[in-house]
Amino acid sequence: GMIWSECKEIWEEGPREYVVHLWNLLDFGMLSIFVASFTARFMAFLKATEAQQYVDQYVQDDDLNNATLPPEVAYFTYARNKWLPSDPQIISEGLYAIAVVLSFSRIAYILPANESFGPLQISLGRTVKDIFKFMVIFIMVFLAFMIGMFNLYSYYLGAKYNPAFTTVEESFKTLFWSIFGLSEVISVVLKYDHKFIENIGYVLYGVYNVTMVVVLLNMLIAMINNSYQEIE
Repeated sequence: GMIWSECKEIWEEGPREYVVHLWNLLDFGMLSIFVASFTARFMAFLKATEAQQYVDQYVQDDDLNNATLPPEVAYFTYARNKWLPSDPQIISEGLYAIAVVLSFSRIAYILPANESFGPLQISLGRTVKDIFKFMVIFIMVFLAFMIGMFNLYSYYLGAKYNPAFTTVEESFKTLFWSIFGLSEVISVVLKYDHKFIENIGYVLYGVYNVTMVVVLLNMLIAMINNSYQEIE
């Protein structure tokens, strides 16, 4: 029903006018993810049905552990910890979780009608522009330190107390979570006696935390506060 409603809205308003309103994009994204989730789950159901039909037709033994099954059929007897990362059921569950979050955020559509919550939501929407301006500086600083720390520690894979900064992915995760105080100082410590590298790591990691947490985040708070006062 909601999909049909969105199709009618696109038909009546036209695609260009439809895209202008952010609520329409939220609805379209939410419904698309729901459809993708249900499609992936249906694909998993069809594959499991095919495997069950094979078992019913060719396997006489009641205990599947003693039966010889083709790999594509035996897969459906495995526990979840042995499923492939690309399993349609796993993908379906991940997409469904995202769609549920978006569906609950849709409640915010009626908040502007309230005297107390309306101004807050309008202010939040308009301060998003300030956040995007801030993100340009944020991403520049973040990428600089991420690549620098990766270049420093990429040669020490397996020679650290944790894998932080040894790969691009680990560098990203360590620096991102350090903004919220969830990364440890041991991330820059080496098992080898290479004090020069270790000291540079300490300095760069310290400068990063001061720049991001003390300077940039407080600058963002000041920008949002200033925008909120103007909007109010």
